[in-house]
Amino acid sequence: MIVCFSGTGNSLAVARRLAEALGDEIVRIDRRFYDRPVVADASDRVVWVFPIYSWGVPPVVVRVIERIENVAPGTPVWMVATCGDDAGQADAMWRRLVTARGWTPMGVFTVTMPNTYVTLPGFDVDKPGVVRSKLDAMPRRVSQIAAAIAAGRPDVDIVRGSFAWLKTRVIYPWFMRHAMSPSRFGSSDACVGCGACARVCPMMNIILRDRRPSWGDTCAFCLACYHVCPSHAVTYGRVTASHGRYTDLLLSDGSKTE
Repeated sequence: MIVCFSGTGNSLAVARRLAEALGDEIVRIDRRFYDRPVVADASDRVVWVFPIYSWGVPPVVVRVIERIENVAPGTPVWMVATCGDDAGQADAMWRRLVTARGWTPMGVFTVTMPNTYVTLPGFDVDKPGVVRSKLDAMPRRVSQIAAAIAAGRPDVDIVRGSFAWLKTRVIYPWFMRHAMSPSRFGSSDACVGCGACARVCPMMNIILRDRRPSWGDTCAFCLACYHVCPSHAVTYGRVTASHGRYTDLLLSDGSKTE
């Protein structure tokens, strides 16, 4: 079984390729699964696929790992994380979480995918050429990971980057406390009330009031709403006004639910 959280479609694209190679079912983390994370018997293996958040595990994934039911003690589990650059010590955080549930942590992997984080100064989407090269390299990378999982290998194959301890142990907690509030989301006068942001939100956290989006408190901070907006009208304070959008995978599905 593959348990996947994805907002912009990067992690979902990886999960789908893994599922095809391994013959595993994908269970997506959305608002309904977040509220009641129950799966059928998953005793064979569980592969956790998710994006790196500030060099750590996304809070929505942490909650599901802590609450998911019907995954037996001793179940072998793998981590496959997507990241724009590096993952710090996110794998150590993940290992602590799954070990606390009595599962057996196996291999940990990262897949380099296009950058999507844009809500702090100095962070922006990749240039088109970089996006293309990352997406072109992804299938071969996922095939390598699938082979390792199928063979049951406990490989540690991640890009940690520099200052990994500082990023995961210091910056990640700061980010969780101070940089993930949905209260700064809004919309500019460019908003046409199309509702794309509400439809794409995996947490069903956005509703339209008088044809303008309004954000609730159950936000995974995946930024899908920002990237999907065809008018570039979704804002996060002032910082996103000069930042780009990532749409390559987000818009690849006609339902716009990537």
